[in-house]
Amino acid sequence: MQRRIPRAQVMDRLNMGQSPQNVSIVPARLASSHLLILWLGATFLGTVLILSDLLQLDGVRLTQARLIVGRDFLNVWSGGRLAQDGQLATLYDYQAYMAWQASIFGPLDPYNYSYPPHSLFLAMPFATLPYPLALAIWTLLGTAFFMWAARAYIPDTLSLTHAILTPAAIVNIWAGHYGFLIGGLWLLYFHYLDRFPGRSGAVAGLLTLKPHLGLLIALTMLLRKKIRPILIACVVALSLIGLSILMFGGDLWRTWLVETSALQTRIMTAPGPKFYYFMMPSAYIALREAPASLAFMAQTGFAIAALALFWKARDARAQDLAFVSASATAVIMPYIFNYDLTVCSLGFAILLFGRWETLTTWERAALWFAFAAPLLVMVFNPIGPLSLLAGLFVQASHATGRNGEATPPMFGWQKWRGHAST
Repeated sequence: MQRRIPRAQVMDRLNMGQSPQNVSIVPARLASSHLLILWLGATFLGTVLILSDLLQLDGVRLTQARLIVGRDFLNVWSGGRLAQDGQLATLYDYQAYMAWQASIFGPLDPYNYSYPPHSLFLAMPFATLPYPLALAIWTLLGTAFFMWAARAYIPDTLSLTHAILTPAAIVNIWAGHYGFLIGGLWLLYFHYLDRFPGRSGAVAGLLTLKPHLGLLIALTMLLRKKIRPILIACVVALSLIGLSILMFGGDLWRTWLVETSALQTRIMTAPGPKFYYFMMPSAYIALREAPASLAFMAQTGFAIAALALFWKARDARAQDLAFVSASATAVIMPYIFNYDLTVCSLGFAILLFGRWETLTTWERAALWFAFAAPLLVMVFNPIGPLSLLAGLFVQASHATGRNGEATPPMFGWQKWRGHAST
């Protein structure tokens, strides 16, 4: 265990420009019992979700939920199988898609394929495998990729395995979703942004798998005048689109842009207590039972506040901005799920547990609730947007040094330097 150096000495060294290497500003007691208690408190509900699915498992079916184990991964597997079998007309046809799944797995609660056509390039290889094996490989590859992408950000106070044990990561494993893939690409984009701009542009093009989450990715390139990455991102994205048109036809894109977008809007505004609403941490969803104008105004207000905090931190180091922009995106988007928050949850954990001693009591509380928000939102919807916005405020303050202290880079400073050339 590292020798604890008084906080005043740490700050003196940092103010003189000395390296923070081998300087621990986190008390040893937090790194053991307190860390464990705080972490388990934030992730307990995730364990309950996974155990609940295991207890109702009948083959690959979840009998009480009328779903399939791996939940949303069924969409990945189904999309790939339909593409392989040349049944692309079924892909975005809501009723035909559900009927096709029912013919294989029996009656299920509604599923729909909401991803753009070029996502089929990723889905098709998994569809060549039996569903259980495909799910296992999807999960293992996703966790390995996210850990690899996160390695440069993790401080010495946390292990690399913590990256896949956050509340959002646990939800993503339970839901079988894209959270590790998109999250890993997000981390790589910011890892490469300043040192290897060409690579960052290529990664940005791949992030169009979930294009609605890329608002601030595009904005960071514009603000930092990364012309070459912008061009490379456009080339990669357009190449994927063009290749998908050659392989699957242009009608698939028209259907996705028009009909699937309309379907997603109806899903987000459907009346009644839908389970998926409790997985959506947006202000709009939290106020879904209020008048629509009030929900819209609340979402607009939260989005403006998040954009302002992002703007405040726009000149921060890229490794800091990775988490600020991810948190801002989570607050801005009305259509976002808790499994999309893998980067957010990791960022809150790194700031909370990596700089515990320099945080005020209210900052610790704000960061813990933001860290736990992907699961807490399933208990009480409003806690999601409120916690995320509060956590973003703390992140932006520390990223810009506005908390009144000269601080080192927030996230994995030494590891960032060590991996800068990889």
